[in-house]
Amino acid sequence: MKHKLWFVLVPLVALTGCETLQTPQQRQNAAVRQQAAARHSEERFYRLQGQIESIEMENARLMQELQKLQNEVRSYNGQISQLNASMKSLESKQARETQEVINRVEGLLKKTAAARPSAPARGAGREHVVESGHTLSAIASAYGTSVSAIKKANNLKSDSIYVGQKLFIPQ
Repeated sequence: MKHKLWFVLVPLVALTGCETLQTPQQRQNAAVRQQAAARHSEERFYRLQGQIESIEMENARLMQELQKLQNEVRSYNGQISQLNASMKSLESKQARETQEVINRVEGLLKKTAAARPSAPARGAGREHVVESGHTLSAIASAYGTSVSAIKKANNLKSDSIYVGQKLFIPQ
């Protein structure tokens, strides 16, 4: 039984790499392998360190670019705000001017209506000759009637009228 145990232990000790069982050549080869592994690890460390530095530099460059883009966005936002304010001002001005034109046209229509004698036709009402700038709503307002009443009295299917057109304005 002791011999069987001996046959198992001797190869086991030899396979474990016990230094006492290694020859000087084996120890030297092991040392060379360790030095090569150490050099490889050191080279890899320096390569990784270089990659890290490169990444950090790229990150810094990207951060500067991001800051520049953020500044541009702030500038554009300011310009957009100014343009929005200008647009609101222009829209307000346009609305005032449009209302002034409507008021002038209504005034002219009232003067025109008052200056022309009424010609009764098709019941009670007057005749109106369309001039440039007149609209059905302005004419209706000037005569104190509605657009639908004018359209009905003149058999109009739409709000379109033309210069020189004669319209009967019902009372």
